Amino acid sequence: MEIRNNVWAVWLMTAVIFLAACTADGSATANSGGGGGTPEALDDIQATLDAANPGLGIYGWVTFTPTPTQIPPPTPRPTNTPEPLPTVPLDELKHIVPIQPPDGSRAEVVIADMQTPVTVALAPDGRIFFTEKESGSVRVAIDGEILLEPVYTATVGIAGEQGMIGLVFDPDFETNQQIWVSHTMPARANDGVKENRILRLTLDGNVATTAEIAYQVDNSQGDGTHNLNNMAFGPDGMLYVTVGDDAQSHLAPNLEDPRGKILRFKPTIPLTAAEDNPFYDGEGPIEDSIYAYGMRNSFDFTFDPLSEGGQNIIATENGPECDDEINLVLPGHNYGWKNHYDCTDPARYGPETNTIPPLLSWDGTVSPTGIMVYTGDDFPQWYGDVFFCSYVDGLLHHMEMNRERTAFVNHHSINGLFCQTDIINGPDGDIYFLEGGGFGPGTLKRLYNSRRDS
Repeated sequence: MEIRNNVWAVWLMTAVIFLAACTADGSATANSGGGGGTPEALDDIQATLDAANPGLGIYGWVTFTPTPTQIPPPTPRPTNTPEPLPTVPLDELKHIVPIQPPDGSRAEVVIADMQTPVTVALAPDGRIFFTEKESGSVRVAIDGEILLEPVYTATVGIAGEQGMIGLVFDPDFETNQQIWVSHTMPARANDGVKENRILRLTLDGNVATTAEIAYQVDNSQGDGTHNLNNMAFGPDGMLYVTVGDDAQSHLAPNLEDPRGKILRFKPTIPLTAAEDNPFYDGEGPIEDSIYAYGMRNSFDFTFDPLSEGGQNIIATENGPECDDEINLVLPGHNYGWKNHYDCTDPARYGPETNTIPPLLSWDGTVSPTGIMVYTGDDFPQWYGDVFFCSYVDGLLHHMEMNRERTAFVNHHSINGLFCQTDIINGPDGDIYFLEGGGFGPGTLKRLYNSRRDS
């Protein structure tokens, strides 16, 4: 697999802007990547789409409570799955050992010429949905072809890390045809207030017919970094959301503010905090929706179906010039980001601050992004292993966990495969991943076992 030098250079130059910011306090303001157009041009695009779809409106606080549905369980553990290895020290995990893909594996292009893709989701019927950061659109591809008409387009800010980011199917998608998306609403289009939003879209075929505002949270007027990122439904039917610190490090440990946190909601319109959240009291000033806190910019997360109850979260975290991390996220815990954070302070993790040390951390910046636990049947030797992407170097990382699902036991990268933005389990047992994306074009690929059916 070959990466052209000019594209690789663009990825390297934009990586820190997209996910890691430039200073330890997150105060730098990043410029927009190319290809997205000016805000005025995006307004023109939105006006054109509105004219073409006059029936599509934004609905506000409409009371609706779907019945939470259990996430389908993973495939049973294959009989030839290797036994977990002993846990190794964290410093050893920083050494990456490249390995070859399994014998018989093949990588192929699924969708080419994607424009600034960030998050990918596969529908049960085979359609592939994805978000476009710069255009503010949700798009769908069928049989590898991207449909000309977007599913939905929002007016978005595009400076720095803003845009259309997160996407998740409702657990009852097959009956209600609903998806949830997250984006940044620019001040110019929202009475002078810039904010993060979550929308619930209801589809008719491949186009959204309604878009309901489910959640709104203020975003800084002076920075385009550390916004609302990705979402996922847990095995408990709740919607989990990761929100960056809005380039204001003091907000991350502040339990009166939702920024710098992972939040947990009942999937209502509007979203409502689950009463069994760790800090819920229903009275304030504590933010009832907080599930875990002390995050700088946790870009993505996944549930570990092999953990007890399938409820443990494994999340990527983007630090300043240090401490990019992979974290085991448990309810009510603090993950350490704060004002005047010191990468050299040995006491930055510990019981006195209710802080769990990371599963993995880096001394420099790699910007970890999409993450998953593999539960397919194409590669039984990888069952239960963690895979994630890193935006700066484009590596596809492969981690094995201990039997207790509390620590990594080795750290590999997969030779010949590159992943910048997202990685997911395919319903066919394959691994789907985005090469490129973010600020620039991307390609969705899949890794599959060509010998499985032979």
